[in-house]
Amino acid sequence: MDAESNSSGDSLATAAATSHNGEAPLLVLDAISQEFPNQGGAPTTVLKDISFSSTRPETICILGPSGCGKSTILRMVSGMYDRHVAMPTAGTVKIRGQLVTEPHDQVLTVFQKPTLKGWLSVRDNVLLPFKSVLWSRGVSPEEQAARVDKMLHAVGLSQAAGLRPRQLSGGMQQRVSLAARLVVRPSILCLDEPFSALDPQTREEMQELCLKLWAESPCLALFVTHDVSEALRIADRILVLSTRPASIVVDMTVPSPKPRSPEWLRSEECSELERDIIARIRQAVTHPAGAVGTLRVDV
Repeated sequence: MDAESNSSGDSLATAAATSHNGEAPLLVLDAISQEFPNQGGAPTTVLKDISFSSTRPETICILGPSGCGKSTILRMVSGMYDRHVAMPTAGTVKIRGQLVTEPHDQVLTVFQKPTLKGWLSVRDNVLLPFKSVLWSRGVSPEEQAARVDKMLHAVGLSQAAGLRPRQLSGGMQQRVSLAARLVVRPSILCLDEPFSALDPQTREEMQELCLKLWAESPCLALFVTHDVSEALRIADRILVLSTRPASIVVDMTVPSPKPRSPEWLRSEECSELERDIIARIRQAVTHPAGAVGTLRVDV
């Protein structure tokens, strides 16, 4: 099966042509390149001519060798980066037609390690985003409390609402971190290998939880992972990057609708997709001249 169902350029053109009700696409990365300065030497080019877009809530998994710039893409989208280095070096990132030049009020990030306040309870950690004027604007205290209660129930932590983070397992802490982002209903959620430190069973439970939460509270999720099986379980689209300077070598739509049945995940179609993606990643490590990166593929 040809996993390269549509090129990044085609995807970008389609998004521009099919935005909802004449509105600008939700997210557009157009011809992104990124260089980082080196003292006394030529700059390091991490990304080169990256283009992709999305017009609606969906899950886009970003795969590629270690060090190829996947997390850099998330920082560009969120606007959370060191202002001493211009990002991007070339190209543009736009959310609903607006150029991203600073932290964006409709983008939140879930990191590999949960970022929780140890002195606050689980409930207060989930409530914490509403302490910001940015996220509390237009949301009454009553609605804030109702959203927190609903989110705690959704992630299965209602009974743990009064506990502190140190009293929770790693999987439970990541549930709190996810709930604290989704409670404010962001338009875009960036997830940087959020489940990589979890054991396989907990990881699968978190994947199922994400599918449930995103069905109830749709958003555009940009999900960085090294796990091909994870991507095939949760993604609507999969982007495969080459080693740096990274470019998009595959932009594919997963053909089976979500939620995907265990039977499909064990099917020959899914296995063929997995083999094709792994082969593309391996090719992406060795093909570009002078490319840099480390191959790591989880299945």
